[in-house]
Amino acid sequence: MGRGTDTNPAVLHAATIRPFGDVGLRTAVLAAGHADGVLVEPSARASSASHIARTLLHVRHRLLTPSGAEDLTEEEIARSVRDFAR
Repeated sequence: MGRGTDTNPAVLHAATIRPFGDVGLRTAVLAAGHADGVLVEPSARASSASHIARTLLHVRHRLLTPSGAEDLTEEEIARSVRDFAR
């Protein structure tokens, strides 16, 4: 995320495009103690967002899915994440 930020994100990488492992995702979110998530996927539709919402149905959470992520620069994604974390 760059220097000067006080964000300490946990990063999960999926071995497959879809679906995320429900148990692994839920376990990681609960272990983090908060459920603010950023989903960056190379699809303008952010099609995994609905799967994540269903997986975390009983967990209070927020999810950022930058639209057009495949066209965003690393700095633009980092700015979106910083704004979301505020």
